[in-house]
Amino acid sequence: MAPGLKHGQTVGRVLQLMYLGPHACNTSGYMLKFTIIQQVAVVHSNRCPQRIAKRGYYGAFLMDNLPLVKSLVEKLANGLNVPVSCKIRIFPDLQDTINYAKMLEEAGCALLAVHGRTRDEKDGKKFRADWKAIKAVREAVRIPVLANGNIRHIEDVWQCMEETGAEGVLSAEPLLENPALFAGYRTSEWVLGHEEICKAEELDQAQLLVEYLNFCEKHPVPWRMIRSHVHKLLGDWFRIHPHVREDLNKQSKLTFEFLYGIVDRLRELNARIPLFVTDDNRNNTYVA
Repeated sequence: MAPGLKHGQTVGRVLQLMYLGPHACNTSGYMLKFTIIQQVAVVHSNRCPQRIAKRGYYGAFLMDNLPLVKSLVEKLANGLNVPVSCKIRIFPDLQDTINYAKMLEEAGCALLAVHGRTRDEKDGKKFRADWKAIKAVREAVRIPVLANGNIRHIEDVWQCMEETGAEGVLSAEPLLENPALFAGYRTSEWVLGHEEICKAEELDQAQLLVEYLNFCEKHPVPWRMIRSHVHKLLGDWFRIHPHVREDLNKQSKLTFEFLYGIVDRLRELNARIPLFVTDDNRNNTYVA
């Protein structure tokens, strides 16, 4: 787990825990036996809503047992010498959500991320996140709050922070397609209707994929994850040249050489789809 942490190669990282179970968190000694914990700036308890979380009874499905959640956060906060943050989804009832947030604060949570959807609202395109609920949580607690949901591009970031009062913003799915989102870049999907202020840039998703693959060579991760990320980053390109996507799907054993070759093939097919920035963000863009 986290090889870079084991060898002291990272600073200021966040270690995310899905669920250790009540016995695993029973004593600080259990956690502190992982020597990497001393090199982590924050321990984060996540509230994932996916089916695997339901099967494993962790993530957002711990919302059914709030006393257990409180106990876990208390044990982590009291047993570690680094801050503990939590991420939650909202309840259908606003007051239940506020009470949940206050409970976590009292248990020792130092930073709270709030996803403005319920755990049943998994489709981000179908269900809009409730920024008003996030604002209500922000006004009810004393700790910093991060807002999550409805973030498509950098302008959404500023609007979300203004409307919710949150200290920061998180994003998940959009970053899989566009890791440069927070640097001010947007995909062509979010240019429609804003053509007069959006300019095409030199940076594109294929360049970001190459940079990602370079990281993966230095810090190995499972190939199934890499395959998924390739599909996310090059999804628009594959829609133009589906035969390249099919070649990727047929490749049962991936190699970095093969994936770099996929990028080269798309380049040769003139499949480049640029990322865009607005005039306001033009001077604050990412350099690969």
